[in-house]
Amino acid sequence: MFKKFICLYFFISITYTSYSQTFEDVLRYSSFYNEGTARFNSMGGAFGALGGDLSAISINPAGSSIFIDSEFGLTLNYKNLNINNRLNNNYSSSKNDFYSYGGVGVVLVYENRKSKFSVAYNNHILGDFDSSFYLSGKNNNGIDNYFLYYADGIPAEDLLIYDDETSQSVYTYLGDNYGFADQQAFLGYQSFIINDSGNEFNNYVSNALYSNLDQNLDIFRRGNHFKHSINLGFSVNNHVFTGININMHETLFEETKVFEEFGYANNSNVQRIFFKEDLLAYGTGFSFQLGSIIKIKQLRVGLSYSTPTTLNIEEESSQIIETDIIEKDGLKTYRIDPNTINVYDEYELKLPSKSLFSLAYIFGSRGLLSFDYEITKFNNAKFDDNNGNDSYLNSLNYSLKKNMAGFSESIRFGGEYRLKNLNLRGGYFSYKGPDIDLKNKISGLSAGIGINYGYIDVDLGITKYNDFLKNRLYTRGLTNKYDIDKDLYSVYASISIKL
Repeated sequence: MFKKFICLYFFISITYTSYSQTFEDVLRYSSFYNEGTARFNSMGGAFGALGGDLSAISINPAGSSIFIDSEFGLTLNYKNLNINNRLNNNYSSSKNDFYSYGGVGVVLVYENRKSKFSVAYNNHILGDFDSSFYLSGKNNNGIDNYFLYYADGIPAEDLLIYDDETSQSVYTYLGDNYGFADQQAFLGYQSFIINDSGNEFNNYVSNALYSNLDQNLDIFRRGNHFKHSINLGFSVNNHVFTGININMHETLFEETKVFEEFGYANNSNVQRIFFKEDLLAYGTGFSFQLGSIIKIKQLRVGLSYSTPTTLNIEEESSQIIETDIIEKDGLKTYRIDPNTINVYDEYELKLPSKSLFSLAYIFGSRGLLSFDYEITKFNNAKFDDNNGNDSYLNSLNYSLKKNMAGFSESIRFGGEYRLKNLNLRGGYFSYKGPDIDLKNKISGLSAGIGINYGYIDVDLGITKYNDFLKNRLYTRGLTNKYDIDKDLYSVYASISIKL
């Protein structure tokens, strides 16, 4: 993907900058929702004490040793996403439809009279970033505050373009030598949104006058967070089941963010601002999981622990800004396009561990009920700050401790009723997100049906959930919050073949 992205800008210069890490990185990659096979999804994902499903391996490694036969499975899905946004009591809505790959897995079972050994692989979706939405509203806070925030304390002479320089060369130089903040200050200064105040403290003032602005925001996102699990399972006397996962993580996130602002006062020098940003982030990482399931007659008890996930992330970004400025001879448009891809230093992000407690009750051959309770301490997320010696990352880690949930819980219920070779399923799930201030949460209902053809199982499932979250227009300066209320309908189809 990096080669593809770079090829789009073949003639553009590249600048290497130090910092790209933000609080939002943790929100993006801290997955708190599980997605898997049609059976798994239609029972709300409550499989921690059940096992016997390929996706169940990803939440409790002991689940592979529940399988009676070796098995291969594949899942596909269709999603219909309705997004309602609100900014300062102004509402807008968007719709998305897309098909996607839901995962694949295989388990091989080896059994003798008293014990069972299993080897498995499962590809599990931890996060689906695909979505696009449009936001429009009134606001008394403008994007000039974003540029003022970053410009504060930066000498104005650093933001000038001299006779032997171009906007590209200065933007690149600032990124290489000073970082992201100086680049933002340069864009705001050269587009005449802000101006040097003239005092000795390197302060800046806004050239924009307004009381109530019109703001439009378009966001286009693509990508996924996949977990590849290599699993080993073992059971003794068909009562105690244990397992371990070695997990490899792969993330890809692409975002185009287009912001436009107008509605300034007639005597304002600034009359319109257009600001576009492109971001590409690719990460790889690893984690481990340990799990067990204990059978006590019809009751099953499941326990599992996931170690912190260490992600190494590379990012690229580019920016364009355009403004309409009133001058003596009329309205003039300025476009600052540095034609530069910012390639940031790779950074390490550690996502928190998870602990899962599960109960299930089996009603013989008629059906089952299952319950999962998962705890995540999101405030244990941490950027590698070189043992506190990196002041920027150290302050960011302090912010994570302060603003991320110290105790976040997820609850899942599921049930299945069997009629010969027909299985009817239902479920409920509720997930609490990582940000204390933004109050992210997901809750929903699911249902499904499965048909057993002997060596082949065909499962269909449908999930409806509501994902409510608050987000910020920008992380600094223009930090007004807006609501994102997602209603998602997902239809899943899985096929599993006994080997």
